[in-house]
Amino acid sequence: MPTLGVDVGTQSLKAVVLGDQMQALGAGSVGYRPAFPQPGWAEQDPRHWLAALRPAIAAALAEARVTSRDIAALAVCGQLDGCVPTDGEERALAPAIIWMDRRAESLLAAIDPALIRDRCGLVLDATHMGAKIAWLDAHLPQRGEVATWHQPVSFLVAALTGRRVVSHSLASTTMLYDMHKGDWDDALLALFGTRRDQLPSIAGDAEIAGLLTAEGADLTGLHAGLPVAVGTGDDFSNPLGCGIHRPGIVAVSLGTAETVAALSDRDIVDPGMLVETHAFPGGRFHLGNPGWLSGGAVRWASALLSIAGDEAFSARAAEAPPGCDGVTFIPALSGAMSPKWIAAARGSFIGLTPSHGASHLARAVLEGTAFAMRDVIDRLDALGVPTTRLRLMGGGARSDLWCQIRADVSGRPAELLTESDASAIGAALLAAVAAGIMPDIGTACAALRLPMRSIAPGPPVYDDAYRRYRDGFAALEPLWR
Repeated sequence: MPTLGVDVGTQSLKAVVLGDQMQALGAGSVGYRPAFPQPGWAEQDPRHWLAALRPAIAAALAEARVTSRDIAALAVCGQLDGCVPTDGEERALAPAIIWMDRRAESLLAAIDPALIRDRCGLVLDATHMGAKIAWLDAHLPQRGEVATWHQPVSFLVAALTGRRVVSHSLASTTMLYDMHKGDWDDALLALFGTRRDQLPSIAGDAEIAGLLTAEGADLTGLHAGLPVAVGTGDDFSNPLGCGIHRPGIVAVSLGTAETVAALSDRDIVDPGMLVETHAFPGGRFHLGNPGWLSGGAVRWASALLSIAGDEAFSARAAEAPPGCDGVTFIPALSGAMSPKWIAAARGSFIGLTPSHGASHLARAVLEGTAFAMRDVIDRLDALGVPTTRLRLMGGGARSDLWCQIRADVSGRPAELLTESDASAIGAALLAAVAAGIMPDIGTACAALRLPMRSIAPGPPVYDDAYRRYRDGFAALEPLWR
């Protein structure tokens, strides 16, 4: 029987029907937007997610030519590091503070970064859920009514099943979870102003969280009693959805933000904290960087340069040569995440002259985001994590130029996943395991039928441009700090 995966993203909610032969049968999506009420703030109304469920699922079912009764199980994956405060009836008390929000920055000054690194495998950073809980505990007028602090995925699971549960992988992103013990850490909970009873219980990503309630059936158009898996975050469902379940492949997700990660059999912690360590569905560890605005940078530059559409942007960028005749872009529009985490950093073009035009700026954006990817891959190499080839997914993987740049910059072959709904496919894969259609996550990943093509790296034409990028970052760093 088919399964259904839902991805609750920043720009849209997507649904994918996955056949029992592990092939995508149909997809649907409903768009919405985040809100930015103040500089450094980013919010989303959880009601947008709930309202998008039924039409996105209906579109996926229609394209797959199946009915709701044909679905064996459902799983939700999606944006992580958000925070949704809910009351005892699981109703949101305020907008969700989403992953890119940095309003809690000032609350972290007194916390030792080494504590968070050693216990959680994370960078002490305001984007993580623990910091957002601390901010809401200080500023939310209804803080006395908070029954649960949810991530977006666990919020939707609770809305559908009435069960408060979150996966180990999502819990490992919060700064509240001891990576070595695999559980909430009471000292960290107290540090960020919460308690165990205000957080969901922790379970495996492919375990059954609960059954679809009558309210959940109304929200989704599916039948009550349908098993709903615990689910995971999109940083983890994206690799699963493109068939990555063991070490060796670098997963590069080219969405609004760009995440770069690889898997390890060991819980390695990066002493330089460029990459973070998370629990990964199935038992391995996920070492990666949560990302910078990448597709978001392309959209920003498209508007800035009055270029309509991604294809036109790539075509314009292709008019400039590799290295952009000396123009360099630092992809820090929402703070730098690579080669260092610097929240106060800002995006920059370096090396402009009157001879440069829109094509140079467009290509510099594509190259600058690829240079940040190389920073992460180089660090993974230094940590002993295998990085033999790239697997590119997301909307950005549709651009042959952007993908070729990444193969050339990294010196590695790039495999392009032509299906852009990798996170929703990963969710449906977890649902297949939860329903017993597949015995385990590794087997399900190996069975996926994914259309892919490969791009071989060309000559090493980007070494000088990459050095300019690193030199430019180092020169600007004192200004940001």
